[in-house]
Amino acid sequence: MLKTPSVEAAQKSLGSEEKKALGIVLTGNFLEYFDLMLFSHLAFVVSPYFMPKTDPLVVNILSIFAFSSSFVIRPFAAYFWGYVGDNFGRVVVLSYTTLIMAVTCFLIPNIPPYAEWGIYSTFLIIGCRILQGFSSAGEAKGAEIFVAEIVPHYPKIFLASVMVPITCDLGGMFATLLGSLCLAFSPEGWKVCFYIGAAIAFCSSISRKKLRETKDFLNYAKSKKLPPTRIQRFFEKRNFLALIGLNMICPTAFYFAYSFCSDLLKNDIGLSIQTILLNNSLLIAIEIIFLFICARLAYLFDPFKILKVRTFASLILLPVIFIILFFYKTHLTIFLAQLIALLSTASFDPATPVIIRSFTMRSRFSKYSKAWAFAKALMYFTTGFLTFYFYTWFDIWGILALLMFFSVIFCLSLYAFVPQHKMAETFSNIIAKRNKNTLITSKTLERYILAENLTSHRTYLKKWIES
Repeated sequence: MLKTPSVEAAQKSLGSEEKKALGIVLTGNFLEYFDLMLFSHLAFVVSPYFMPKTDPLVVNILSIFAFSSSFVIRPFAAYFWGYVGDNFGRVVVLSYTTLIMAVTCFLIPNIPPYAEWGIYSTFLIIGCRILQGFSSAGEAKGAEIFVAEIVPHYPKIFLASVMVPITCDLGGMFATLLGSLCLAFSPEGWKVCFYIGAAIAFCSSISRKKLRETKDFLNYAKSKKLPPTRIQRFFEKRNFLALIGLNMICPTAFYFAYSFCSDLLKNDIGLSIQTILLNNSLLIAIEIIFLFICARLAYLFDPFKILKVRTFASLILLPVIFIILFFYKTHLTIFLAQLIALLSTASFDPATPVIIRSFTMRSRFSKYSKAWAFAKALMYFTTGFLTFYFYTWFDIWGILALLMFFSVIFCLSLYAFVPQHKMAETFSNIIAKRNKNTLITSKTLERYILAENLTSHRTYLKKWIES
């Protein structure tokens, strides 16, 4: 359990510089995800414009790849942005990623349709999506890390941190609403959305260059940069693998809720495009409220306990709603299935700042972004194909099996991850089991540290043990 903050710490308000930095980062995050989600939410309108209309199977595969291509590039981008973020700072990453997103948003509506350029149009749109994925890989994690470091005290860090996914959702909701409005005037109104996205992204890139680097990174840059201890390395490897597992459910839930269910609403229920976009906007609004409630609950409860309750609830509610969906496939039942899939394990908020701070400053950006990128690239690339074939073979029960499988992985990863405030206790238990002791004291642990030739970190680890 995290230490309960004092009344003074709980009531401590953010300084003017902190508020200004948070405002710039969150505004830029909103604009970045508005640009990224434009294609995701308008894929069923934009993709046919750049795809061949001959073989339905080829069209479906190319459409899935166009949707997933921005996520496939993320592991390579994570290496690049991780190196930049850990060595040159978070502000550099936030500025240039937004600029790349602005350029791609300007290019997409200027690509000629497939009827004019043929397969070259398909390749160009996939190339733009790859660049967007390259950009978002740095921006998404950079914003989360920046916010987690700029707010130094609990419990306000939970509310500040959860504002990152909330602004992401607001950007996505604004994209759906603007897309619906523009399409109501013209079938090619989606082009206006991308031009608007390009303009606001350029403005965001300029404003982010005025940000000051976080104190945590500046202090680390000025320090001697001691290498991590064996204890820290042990938990970083374990937490890195656990973090990959925590990130695997989100792409599956996202694709099911916004792509697969949108097709059901369009083809099986017969809803119009505008109605589907409004339906998805309502989902995002509910998700925003839910994330805010989770952040407020983190003032009272351990955020990891909140995640465990959500996970167990999903393991119960998902089969129930799919049974109902099998017998009654209506707009309401599909909407409830979308809602449960998104709210249950679609993210690991409000525990994000605790997870980020469990990695050392030496490789925090790269470790955190790589785990996210590897999981998202694998899942977004495979989820579309898995969903298509599992639904073809097993109907909706195949989709349920996928969601349940990754929910279980999320649950196991949640128990495997060791937050920083529990590392000393967990490590003590590991040593106690090796020595067949029922209890190990701080002095015994310190003697073990000295025996492992960790004397250069003795002062730091002693404070760590006592805390």
